[in-house]
Amino acid sequence: MAVMKDVAKLAGVSISTVSFVLNGMAEERKVAPETAKRVMRAARDLGYQVNLPNVQRQRQLSIALFFPADSVMVDMGIITSGINAHMKKYGRQYNVLLCLYERGNLSGRIRQLSPSEYHAAVIMAEADTDLEEFEQLPSNLPLVLFNGASARFCSVSCELLPSMEKAVRIVSAKGYRRILVIAGTDGKKQKDSTLKQLFQSFGSFGFDLTDKNYFFTENTLQGGAIAARHILNMREKPELVITLNTTLAFGAIPLLARNRFIFTRDAELLSFGGVEDTLHVANYIPSLSLIAVPTEEIAMECFSIALQLAEGSLSGPLHYTCPSSLLLNESFTI
Repeated sequence: MAVMKDVAKLAGVSISTVSFVLNGMAEERKVAPETAKRVMRAARDLGYQVNLPNVQRQRQLSIALFFPADSVMVDMGIITSGINAHMKKYGRQYNVLLCLYERGNLSGRIRQLSPSEYHAAVIMAEADTDLEEFEQLPSNLPLVLFNGASARFCSVSCELLPSMEKAVRIVSAKGYRRILVIAGTDGKKQKDSTLKQLFQSFGSFGFDLTDKNYFFTENTLQGGAIAARHILNMREKPELVITLNTTLAFGAIPLLARNRFIFTRDAELLSFGGVEDTLHVANYIPSLSLIAVPTEEIAMECFSIALQLAEGSLSGPLHYTCPSSLLLNESFTI
């Protein structure tokens, strides 16, 4: 573990200067602002725990948010709403540094950003390949995993399996056998955790879903329309369509309807989405059945933990789990 002497050596200053800065006395002792920044940067790079109240009052905390550039699983507006709600709830202000990354390059993106540029970070990893690399990062980094479980870092997760199993139980009771799952990325290639759990849930009820039950396209409304054309060209139309996000559902529904393939008359439709989609989904025609994730709550909990990490008040990994909910329209009930 780094000590004050190590910080002084890396910053190129005396131990007393490091002490002044870390004890919140830089201005009083006339330490130049650039020197103070250099000391703080060195402390962060070495993983030195700066948790003194005087220091916290004098600096503006920065929390980085690593977000997949092609994600439609989470609406950024909902994330910012959660951050704003968290700031208001706790009466704290902090900077949020948005760091976009390409799927498969999360670890590289995190390593590109110097630890001195942020005090804690919230990480969104939608693909298992990114999650696997995330778990190999240095354990002294102050990271919080968004909607996922981590063995080494703090995390906030949503339990999807109970809702999935309830939905599959209904599917089994209704006798649906022709099932099509639509995803916005090649989830099998990238080991998407939601897709993996979904296929496992169906497997536990005796449904052997294979590649013929799976169609991937781009993560946009246009991607939903592409999926709709795929359905229209199928010789045997599906009895149940599952989309991994509501964007794909909203892109598919109009084109299918114009070609007289109507949900819920010709097939049932189930989508993954956020609890925040509930009102919109309820008023949509047809009313969607939804496996809903409380995205804003997850964001609030993530930034609450990140703030504790930034302030040095959290000594070990903290894990928080919230439930998903299954919202069903009238036709998708038994």
